[in-house]
Amino acid sequence: MVLLTWETMPNMVICSHSVPVGLSTVKTGLTRSNGGSGVDGRLYEYRSEVARRYTNQNLMVNKTFGKHSLNGHVSYEFKDYTAKTFAGNGTGFIPGFQVMDVTAIPESIGGARTEWAVQSYFTNWKYAYDNKYLGEVMFRRDGASNLGDNAKYGNLFSFSAGWVINREDWFNADWVNNLKLRASYGSVGNRPSALYPQYDLYSVSSSYNEVAGALISVIGNKDLTWEKTFTTGIGADASFFDNRLHMTLDYYIKNTNNILYNVPVTGLTGVTSIYKNIGKMRNTGIEFSVGGDIIRTKDWNWNVEFNIATNKNKLKDLYAQKQADGSYAVVPVIISDGSSIAGTINRRLEVGEPIDTYYGKEWAGVNPENGAPMWYMDDENGNKVTTSDYSKADYYKLGTANPKVFGGFSTSLNWKNFDLSAVFGYSMGGQIYNYSRQEYDSDGTYTDRNQMKLQKGWSRWQQPGDIATHPVAKYNNSDKGNSASSRYLEDSDYLKLRSLTLSYNFDLKKYGIQNLRLSLSGENLFTITDYSGVDPEIPASDGAVMGTAGPAVYPSVRRFMLGLNVTF
Repeated sequence: MVLLTWETMPNMVICSHSVPVGLSTVKTGLTRSNGGSGVDGRLYEYRSEVARRYTNQNLMVNKTFGKHSLNGHVSYEFKDYTAKTFAGNGTGFIPGFQVMDVTAIPESIGGARTEWAVQSYFTNWKYAYDNKYLGEVMFRRDGASNLGDNAKYGNLFSFSAGWVINREDWFNADWVNNLKLRASYGSVGNRPSALYPQYDLYSVSSSYNEVAGALISVIGNKDLTWEKTFTTGIGADASFFDNRLHMTLDYYIKNTNNILYNVPVTGLTGVTSIYKNIGKMRNTGIEFSVGGDIIRTKDWNWNVEFNIATNKNKLKDLYAQKQADGSYAVVPVIISDGSSIAGTINRRLEVGEPIDTYYGKEWAGVNPENGAPMWYMDDENGNKVTTSDYSKADYYKLGTANPKVFGGFSTSLNWKNFDLSAVFGYSMGGQIYNYSRQEYDSDGTYTDRNQMKLQKGWSRWQQPGDIATHPVAKYNNSDKGNSASSRYLEDSDYLKLRSLTLSYNFDLKKYGIQNLRLSLSGENLFTITDYSGVDPEIPASDGAVMGTAGPAVYPSVRRFMLGLNVTF
């Protein structure tokens, strides 16, 4: 199968109210936009051409002989992407014309071209004997254009086995409907989000004194290769009592090698980071779910489902850094979370520790004598003492963003033609760094920002002797109380009602309608949490949840929907 697609975006035009013709001015009536009102009209043209190509070929086998069954395939896949863009601006033109060559002054010009490609060879085979013994193997070889020339291709594989115990001849527990054991081991790959980290690149759009030039923009890595995660998993599935009770249990160990990371480097060359494969990480976790029908009668059915999961991660290895004496050693790496003007909390990558460990200055509260902010520091004897001088405060490991447990539960209740269902989610034991408070709970540091209302249990220092959670507020405050510290590190525990639905099914078969269902549903109806921000379940950024809530984080939208489904 071969698919080819092209996409082209139309031109866009912005015009103004007047243009020069000789020594006079021709008026054209109402202004179409403000963008060209002061330059005798501005014409903007943009064009984008995108080509996506995709092809795959499959050789498939499906065979059953006796108690044996075998199915599988051998496949090839290729896909690539090419995009070209052009943009140009010009000012001063006669009304009514919409082509770039009528403009009197060329204002700007731009364009870009991006490309990537991925090629894969893979095979997958499944085998079963008497529907009791199950096996599956997979192997694939993938190559990607944005990996180094020395390591573009990576081999990935997996194999798994299952045993359906209740189908054995010797198994005679009639109350067990299903009992299955599972085991697997395999790998998955990840590649950089950047398109060209493997090449040394120069920015040729730079100029100096109107003379074209080039500046280095990327230091390439020819050895950049696939990040691979090897997962070992064991699990069990079971159902009992005519499938009224069912449960699933899984345990996994995930070892990630060649972690991809944009490593900071000295900016002397004009480049501040380079993509590398930097280390190893391990994740371990347990997932358990249980559910069933508490009531199952002709008119009533009440079902409840519950699941809980836990995950722990640990950094196993890290790249070696050059030391002052010229030697190389593995030392902790401090990385920023990318927050804005008020400073930033850091993460500490250290072998043996979780990768999402917060690292910063520890908040010690408010001095009851003068309302000044306080942080902790180590004295000459190594004891923790307080200080109101932010520059003297020491850095400590402050916790992690990873929750200890998380999951959800749901329930559905049916009575005759009525259905009522609800889905909840929860998380416990994690932390969020609420960066937005650094700007909006800053004790008066920023005079151009509103300040958030003190939450229940918070208090502001007013007079000597006050035991308060917040320092004294001052106009244009300079006591550093809103600088990055554990003051803004909050628990991310929550319980959410994700959805609630009430519906009724009408019996209209005598009118030729198989089913008519009327429903009213709501989403994100409430959240129970002590977190002071807008939503403790912060969204992912570039596919990862950083654990920091900035000013641009919005809560989940609360929605209400009325639905009508008709089946003929």
